[in-house]
Amino acid sequence: MSIARMSRTLRTVFDQDAVELAKQAGLRQRTMSFTQLAYLLVLGWWKQPQAGPSALARFAGSLDVHIDKQTVDCHLTERTATWRLPLLQRVVAQVVCARAIALPVVQQFRAVFLEDGSTISLPSARPRVWRGCGGSASRPGKDAKTQAALKITLRWDLLHGQLHGPFVQEGRRHELKSLLHTQQMPTGSLWIADLGDFTLKWLHQISTQGVFFLMRYKAGIVLWRNLERLDLLTVLPQVVGARLELVVDVGASKLVKGVRLLAERVPASVASQRQARIQHYASDHGKPVNPLVWELANWTLVVTNVPVAMLSFEQVLALLRARGPLELLFKLWKEHGLLDQWNSSKPWHILCEVKASLVALVVQHWFVLLACWDDPHHSLSGVAEVLREQVPTLVHGLSGHLPLGRAIRLIVQSVGGGCSIPKRATRLSTSHRLLSTWESGLT
Repeated sequence: MSIARMSRTLRTVFDQDAVELAKQAGLRQRTMSFTQLAYLLVLGWWKQPQAGPSALARFAGSLDVHIDKQTVDCHLTERTATWRLPLLQRVVAQVVCARAIALPVVQQFRAVFLEDGSTISLPSARPRVWRGCGGSASRPGKDAKTQAALKITLRWDLLHGQLHGPFVQEGRRHELKSLLHTQQMPTGSLWIADLGDFTLKWLHQISTQGVFFLMRYKAGIVLWRNLERLDLLTVLPQVVGARLELVVDVGASKLVKGVRLLAERVPASVASQRQARIQHYASDHGKPVNPLVWELANWTLVVTNVPVAMLSFEQVLALLRARGPLELLFKLWKEHGLLDQWNSSKPWHILCEVKASLVALVVQHWFVLLACWDDPHHSLSGVAEVLREQVPTLVHGLSGHLPLGRAIRLIVQSVGGGCSIPKRATRLSTSHRLLSTWESGLT
């Protein structure tokens, strides 16, 4: 990724794709061009995530557009919301990546994909458009949170920084139905996901394609060792910190063969935290607690087809924790980008805001790759805060008040200091943990 390429990509998205797709959606140019409308919604909500029509009208002044809040409100319609989705798809289709991050443990693979999904509840007035999982209001007069919802799925290459997604689907559709699962990963890459993506058919499919996987063991999945069914609880270590590693076949029909099973007994405090989450999840979903899941909370259990020559036990555990940055990214989008919070009660206004904000957050990620991806210890939240402050600089570049390349360079320079996570004596960051496990493995 370079400043020149960033300039071309931004121009393509806002000057070409936005205009083409607006015409296809049946939008009409009123007081501003389609490009200016795209700038207003994407950059305006990036700069101020909870901006209402009045704040957006004030932001429009930086684009040399003079409108009032009523005019802004008139643009937040069903057609505008319809326009934002294919624009998001065009943005996602842009291949934006950086040089491989300087972490030897992940440089062994062609790519290291972290995959996850997150749900955004919508007003119940939109269940026919984006159906949720059902549910009812928690108290009279309160909107049911799960009648309508969006599910966002994302695959993030930890090595090169490239985002695959976010893809948007109905909240009731399982993550396995995501468009991500139609995209083949390159041979020699590593795929890391949570238990929601654990299916034997999928693990068999990617392993036969030469893709490595690494994820937690799902309670109840049948394991075989030496042609005999493994009684897992009888072989797990009982002393805190003790470890076990076995080679097993996975599934009742042994669909996935030659898999490493790694287990580590965790302290009682950690097990208690896990069991509290298990209890909370069961209560939320009106289900009884599974006794096996409750008991297995006493161990960290991992299955992977990465050979021991490539990853030691310690490195496997470190990479399992590498899902943390993806979880942090979703948290960042929701807490800093306020992706799931709105001031409006108008359904189409909310959909316009959610989709425009997703475009903004992908563009923000492009700037992360350009500005600091070569620093493996960068702080996503720190960089995001700086970039949001620099949105007016990008506006000046896109609107011609500054050369766009110069504006981008100023933004990159602003990220230069204070956004790197120092090494701590305790609670190492994911990047420091991955680096330390590699260095210890060499001694």
